[in-house]
Amino acid sequence: MTSAIPLLAIGLVGSLVMFAGDMLLYFTPGAYDMDGTLRPYARIMRDLPEGRVRLGGMLGPVASFFYVVGFAGLPMLATGGFSWLTCVVAALLAFALICGGAYHAQYPYLAIAARTGDDGLVDRVAGNIMALQRLATIPMYAAFVLLGMLVVLGQTQLPPWIVVTTPLVTSFLGFAWLRVPQPARCVLFGGWSNLVFTIMFAAMIAFVLL
Repeated sequence: MTSAIPLLAIGLVGSLVMFAGDMLLYFTPGAYDMDGTLRPYARIMRDLPEGRVRLGGMLGPVASFFYVVGFAGLPMLATGGFSWLTCVVAALLAFALICGGAYHAQYPYLAIAARTGDDGLVDRVAGNIMALQRLATIPMYAAFVLLGMLVVLGQTQLPPWIVVTTPLVTSFLGFAWLRVPQPARCVLFGGWSNLVFTIMFAAMIAFVLL
């Protein structure tokens, strides 16, 4: 099981790199009021330095690579008759985070569109980004459910209680972060889709080491 630690650690790095990309793209101490579209992000990025936004977009594919390596460590924690399903979980998560890296890479174009003042162009770019997000949604949440079930049913070497550190549980906290004051709201809600993996990888590494 300890052989999984290097891979899980790389996945942990990936989650932090993607989180850093989030913050470079749209962290703001000002208004952060989400309406279910990407227009609020476009308004934030419109006024940010181009180099900062470009770097934030570039970190997406880099983080995706680290994520994929990290997910490869999950099958090494498997045990039991249905342990092969951890490979399915790893594949689903890898696909979802590759999509995630791809749509992160397109955020700089959203910023460019916002600077033109053309709302139609902003919506077209946002639509392309959201299409990638939708493509990732079902595989990602299917993986969350499947991973949670495998942990609870003893199909991994992890204790059942560690399910509370997986995205199946922690992702629901995202709704609470919408109610915290700024700038914590931007950090927690804006970066939560990656911080759930930070928590998961850190908990798995800690259990294996202990």
